[in-house]
Order: sequence, then C-alpha cells, then structure tokens
Amino acid sequence: MAPPPAAAYPRAHRPPRYRLAAALGGGILAAMVLGSLVDLVALQSVTALLDLAGLLVVGLFSTGTWLIIRAVDHEPERRRRHLSGAAIVLALALGLFFFAVNLLNARLNLFGVLLCLPTTGFALFLLRRADYNEREPWRLVLVAAGWGAVVATTLALLFESLWSHTIDAGLIPGPGQSVATAFNAALFEEIPKGLAVLLLFLVMRNEFDDVVDGIVYGAAVGLGFNFMETVVYMSVGGLPQWFFRQWFGLYLGHATYTALIGAGIGVARQLPGRARKAVAVACGFSAAIAAHFAWDAWLWYFPHPSDPGLYLLSIPLQYIGITGPFFVAVLALLVLGLRAEGRALAREFAAEAALPDGAVLPAEAPILSSVRRRVEARFRMLGLRGLGGYLWLRRLQRAQIDLAMERWHRARMEIDTPLEAELRLRDRVLAIRSGSKPPP
Repeated sequence: MAPPPAAAYPRAHRPPRYRLAAALGGGILAAMVLGSLVDLVALQSVTALLDLAGLLVVGLFSTGTWLIIRAVDHEPERRRRHLSGAAIVLALALGLFFFAVNLLNARLNLFGVLLCLPTTGFALFLLRRADYNEREPWRLVLVAAGWGAVVATTLALLFESLWSHTIDAGLIPGPGQSVATAFNAALFEEIPKGLAVLLLFLVMRNEFDDVVDGIVYGAAVGLGFNFMETVVYMSVGGLPQWFFRQWFGLYLGHATYTALIGAGIGVARQLPGRARKAVAVACGFSAAIAAHFAWDAWLWYFPHPSDPGLYLLSIPLQYIGITGPFFVAVLALLVLGLRAEGRALAREFAAEAALPDGAVLPAEAPILSSVRRRVEARFRMLGLRGLGGYLWLRRLQRAQIDLAMERWHRARMEIDTPLEAELRLRDRVLAIRSGSKPPP
C-alpha cells in the first residue's frame, strides 16, 4: 500500500516554528520572573512575591514530575503521552494560581466573576459562530480566552506598575505624562495579548487558517482580558463598570484591539517569505497599540464629566468615536476573509467532486459551498432520520470542509507538516459516509 501523500512541506523533524514558539514561551517566563523581581525589590509588591512563589513551586513540581515519568516509563510513546498529560495539569495549576493572584488584586470580587462569566461566555459563543465556514475548536478558543484573563493580565500588571513608578513618576504632570501613561497601557497590555495569538499560530498552525481565524483567536484573548479587567474595576467602581465593559464595550474594547493583532498574524499565515510575514505581524501589533493608545489618551485629555447624566452619555460616545472605526475595520477584514474562504472552498469542493474516488459527490459540491444550503440539508436530514441523521450529516460536512481546507493550503504551499494529508482526511470522510469509525 502506498504511503499517504505528504503535505506541502514534508519534514521528518519538527518544523522551525516550534523552536520559535519555545523561545517565545521561555522569553515570556523570563520576563515574568524579571518583572516580578524588579517589582519586588523596587516596589515591595506583594503580588510580585506571590507570582514568584507560584512560578518556583510549579517549576519544582514540573522537574519532579518529569524525573518520575522518565524513571517509570521506558517506552518513548508512553513517556510522551504522560509528559503531555502532566504538562496540561501543570498549566491548569499555574493558570488557577495566577487567577487567584489576580482575584486577590481585585479584592476577592467573586460577585464580579459570577456576573462576568455569562456575558463573556456568550460573547465567545457568538464569536466562534462568526467563522461559519470552519468553526474553531472550543479547546483553543478557551485557551486563548484563558491566556487573556490570566497570563496577559499578570504580565500587564507587573510591567505597568513598574512603568508607573519609574517613567511616569519622573515626568512633570501635564500632557507629556498623560501621553506616557496612555502609551504604558497600550504597550504592556497589547503585547502580552498578542503573544497568545502568535503562539497559537506557531504551535497549532493546522487550526490557524487565515485572517478569519486570526480575528477569532485575537478577539477571544481580548474577551478574556476584558473579563479579568472588569472584575478588577468592579471592585472599585461597582456595577457601572460591569455595564459598560460587559455590555456596551464587550466587543468595542480589548476584543477589537487584539483582533487587529490576530488579523495581522492571519495575513502572515498566507504570505510567502519571512520578511513579509514579519511585516504583517508588526502591522497588526502597531494597529492594536494605536487603537488602545487612542482610547487611553482620550481619557486623559478629555476626562469624563462629573455630572452622572453626562457621564453615562460620554462613555458610549467614546466607544463609538474612538474604538468604533477600528471595530468597523475588523468587521471588514472578517467579511472579506470569509468571502475569500468561501470562494476557495467552493473551488476545492468542485475539484474533489471531479475525482473518480473523491470524498465529495457532484451533487454535494454546491450544497457545501453555501452555508444556507448546508444548514437546510441538515434539517432535511433531521426530518428524515431524526437527530442521529442530523448529527451524522453535520459530522460528514465538517470532515469534507476540513479536506477542502487542506487542499486549499496545499495548493498555496502553506502546510509544513504531513499530519493531516489529503489521503487521511479523505479516508475520514469516506469512513463517516459508510458509517464506520473514522480514522484518528
């Protein structure tokens, strides 16, 4: 039997992007340790001390876990599986620890956490459904939101406090200090958030297709950051902070800023050459920092009025006037990306249907090319065969879309691993159609 065809860039070893992801991860950890040490020494920060203690405990626990697994497991496959499981558990433990530290910084505002969970969860649900061609896995969407709520907020807190007590404190009160303060928030909040999207792009590239996915993951990180920031601000500002940040500004804020970073990374996903990719990523970060800076600079130059009525009116106008244009730009990129995806998938469905042993039947190609017709076909199947038939057709259509997306990336030479080559995906579609268990 002939081996399955390799993807666009078949390699026997791990692609270089894994090494870059590892370097970024190590850099983030080093920055967190360095920032915590500086804050601890210069500012006597209790939060920095807790962060350092948590990193030390998890580091020691990680080393002990690795040594135990290596001593017990002698088969490499089992060892890798156990190490992966241990890494997930340790990541969850570290995330929960940092969440607890941030919650302590928010004065243990558990009421705010409970109040923000439904709104943030619903926003993530709508965001994921925006990519109607190929929805992103929930596990990655939640990882992105978790990074924004835990890691990005921790890094932002460390470096913003350091900036405030050094740069801002050394400036004469006035416009210069106001600009520096606005730049502080824009820089040290957008960079940690954007790194999450960049790491997803490097590590989970098969799930990161184009500008649409970049916007989804970027906005998910922003929603996670907005969740924790709302909890913190509610601890001093009460319910008005929840209303503005979790309703009116739910998408018109951090979600928009980090979506701009994701859009830049999504464009880089389909550009040839490292230089062009780097320029696209840099443009995304620059746009996000500029959008965030505009918001904070407005607050310093045009503070909210003391009159309650004018205050309630000024904040929505600020969202519309400052973040609104950037939000419209994100929507335009999303629509253009979805249309480009749709045209590309339609071509690949037709090409697959033309094969004698293709996984798409000629009658299915026009149905798969239209979101409305796909949904109609599922509900027709629901009427004919009940819920089981509906779920079967949905699973079949998703597998066919995965195959078409793989064909599209292979045609553009955008895949560097053979893990999801065409033959494997085609076998999966055929297995689902025949009712047998699909290949892993």
